[in-house]
Amino acid sequence: MQEQLSDIEIVKIETFCADEVMFEAVRKVLLAGLYTHGVLVADKKPNPLVNGAFSLVALSMNNPIPDEQIGQQLKAQWAGLNALENAVKELKNIKSKREEITPEINEAE
Repeated sequence: MQEQLSDIEIVKIETFCADEVMFEAVRKVLLAGLYTHGVLVADKKPNPLVNGAFSLVALSMNNPIPDEQIGQQLKAQWAGLNALENAVKELKNIKSKREEITPEINEAE
């Protein structure tokens, strides 16, 4: 992924990831669309693997949806959540290439 980013984009991503509160807030917003209703809580890290299935199954109680269709939807939701979570985690692996600064040794000392 890093090959597709400019140097300034890499620095901006590093800055974003360094702010843990901002990182988790954005993660929460991104997950909300795939997650479920009412599960995200202020000041708590979201867990993308909890309750996504429950809300879908709960809908089927009032609206008969074939189990096969629910299973297909759950597989699609899992794939989406997994892809998004992996992409969010990958943000923290993006690092700028900083040259190692080696102090000059003064041989006269």
